[in-house]
Amino acid sequence: METPLLTIITPTYNRAHTLPACYESLCGQTNKGFMWMVIDDGSSDHSEELVSSWIEERKILISYRKKENGGKASALNMAMDLLDTQYAVCLDSDDTFYPQTVEFALKNLDEIKDDEKCCGILALRNNPDGSVMGGKSIPENVKQATAADIFMKYRLTGELICFYKTKILKKFRFPEFEGEKFVSPAWMQYQVTQDYSFAISRDRLCCCEYIADGLTKNKRKIIVKNPKGYTCVKRWSFDLAPTVPLRIKHGIMYDCGCILGKDINWFKNARHKAWAVALMPAAYFVTLIRFRNHTPQ
Repeated sequence: METPLLTIITPTYNRAHTLPACYESLCGQTNKGFMWMVIDDGSSDHSEELVSSWIEERKILISYRKKENGGKASALNMAMDLLDTQYAVCLDSDDTFYPQTVEFALKNLDEIKDDEKCCGILALRNNPDGSVMGGKSIPENVKQATAADIFMKYRLTGELICFYKTKILKKFRFPEFEGEKFVSPAWMQYQVTQDYSFAISRDRLCCCEYIADGLTKNKRKIIVKNPKGYTCVKRWSFDLAPTVPLRIKHGIMYDCGCILGKDINWFKNARHKAWAVALMPAAYFVTLIRFRNHTPQ
C-alpha cells in the first residue's frame, strides 16, 4: 500500500447508514495514496463494528478513533492533533468522492506545494446529478481566491471542498463552546484565508446528497442549538462584506445569532459597530419570524 500523502478526515455520529457509501467511494479511488481517519464522536449505533470490519478488509488504510460526543468541531480538532500527512481534507460521513478525486487533488496540490501563500486547493461540491451546488461556478479566469472572494466577491452559495496543506491547517483550531456541538467549516476557511489563498480546482471532487437528518436540511434548528458557533462564523461574513447590501444581510444575521446566544459582547465584537446597532431592530424581527418554530420551549 502506498505511503499516504493525504489524510481524509470523516467526523461521524450515528451514521452507520451512510458510512458504507463513503467507504466504497474511497475503495474505488484510482490513487490509494491516502489514509482515511474516522473520528467517531460517541456514536451509539454500530459504526464502530462497521469500521472495524473494513479495517480487517485492508482495502484502504484506515485509522479509527472514538471520543466522547462533543460535536463536529471537537472531532475535527482531535483529527488535527493526529495529522501527520502532507495534506488533509474533511469528507463528511454522508458525502462521497468521485473515483479520480484523490488523483486529481494530489496532482493539483503538487503544483502549488512550493507556493508559500497558497494553503491548498478548493472546489465547489457537486449535486448527485453532477451539477455544482448553488448552480453558479467560479469564474474561469480565477486561479486563486480566498473564502471571502468565493462567498462575497463572486456571490457563490454552494458549499466548498477544501484540501489543505497540513502544516498550515495545524496552525488553527475550531472554537468550541460549552453546550454547543457545531461550528460551520466556513470558520476554518475564513481563518486560513486571512493570510493564505486557495488554488481553484474545477474538477468534480465531492458529491453531496442531503439526507433528512443532515446538517443543511436542519439549518435553523442547528443555529438555535448552536448560536455561539453560528455567530463566530457570521461575524466574519459581517466584517468582510464588501458592499452595503451584503453588510446589511450579514449584519442582520450576526445580530440574530447574538440574540439567540444572549451574547452580551455583541457590540464589542462587531467591527462595524454602527451597523450592528442600526440593524438590531431588524434582527429582532427576523429572529422572531425565522426561528420562532425552532426555539426550545
